[in-house]
Amino acid sequence: MSAFTRARNRIGLLAVLTFLLPQISWAGESMSVPSVGVKTIGQAMINAKSGDTVWVADGVYPELIFVKAGVSLIARNTFKAVIDGSGKGTIVSLSANSVLSGFEIRNGTIGVFSKDAGNSIVNCRIINNWGTGIICVRHLPRIEDNIIVFNRASGIQGWDIRSTSSSINHNTVCFNGNNGIALGGSSDAIIENNMIAFNERMGVKLSAKSDRTKLTKNDLFGNLAVSRTIPADNFSFDPKFGSPRSKLDFKVASNQPCCMYGSDNQILGSRLLGSGEQKQGL
Repeated sequence: MSAFTRARNRIGLLAVLTFLLPQISWAGESMSVPSVGVKTIGQAMINAKSGDTVWVADGVYPELIFVKAGVSLIARNTFKAVIDGSGKGTIVSLSANSVLSGFEIRNGTIGVFSKDAGNSIVNCRIINNWGTGIICVRHLPRIEDNIIVFNRASGIQGWDIRSTSSSINHNTVCFNGNNGIALGGSSDAIIENNMIAFNERMGVKLSAKSDRTKLTKNDLFGNLAVSRTIPADNFSFDPKFGSPRSKLDFKVASNQPCCMYGSDNQILGSRLLGSGEQKQGL
């Protein structure tokens, strides 16, 4: 391989990292969980400061986590690091300008809570919580490429959320016990390119004051409480998932029509691979 090719590949990798995790400040320190003297994520957070990145190895972590402002919390291998709420409490709470990426988050009351500006929730599987998968208040975090399924309440719930830069984009929000996405108060958000299917109430529920929220290129299918009309520029088709219940495989059947592609010409829903083909952490 030539020096030119190696340089070009390095530039390409940096571009990918910048696209996937734009909030990370690589100037900070990195720490690993587990490592010498640090057995839990909570212990790492005690020493973390803004700009730092905490990398978490495979395993089950029975903790409730508070992510400090400006800290990035990243699983080394997607879905292989599991934060388990042990049946109660909010599993992960985010402070301003923090990043949560790559985890399975399960078995709490609320999966993830965010109320401050600049947060990102990406590449996570948020599953089997007794309440809602993600709750956000005031500031809309970047919610992208997550699989949010089998939660007892709604998949995503927001109140008075607004943002000029973040959106709810390319998520698979399915089989939740209430609404797929519910926005209350005076919310102003962009919901696009999501797969929102088989939820036990509405796919997307908006309050009367959230009329400025825009829905674009989402698939709204099989939600038990449905409107008679699908919003313009959205779809309704059966995604024919692989094995959602037994294998958590939410890949869309390959023989689907052209409308399975979103505004960016990529497949709707989370772009993460199926449960049997895990994408490695960055």
